[in-house]
Amino acid sequence: MSTTRTIHIFVNRRKLDVAERTITGAQLLALAGFEGQSWDLLLLQGEGDPSGGELILADRELTLKEGEHFRVLPGNRTFGA
Repeated sequence: MSTTRTIHIFVNRRKLDVAERTITGAQLLALAGFEGQSWDLLLLQGEGDPSGGELILADRELTLKEGEHFRVLPGNRTFGA
């Protein structure tokens, strides 16, 4: 009998079940369906984070916590340009 417990996180408001507690930013992007290196991954302090989130680099190792929220944006965005 396995004691593996999935962790529920949210990426762009979509719930993901993750089996691994420790994961890199690149692995999380791939798991969420974002291919390539043209994406920015942001860790939010809750769904309505007014700061816009903390940028997570692709090689950064994350220890996921239940219910965490992430946002993925195009890395080449030019808002207001």
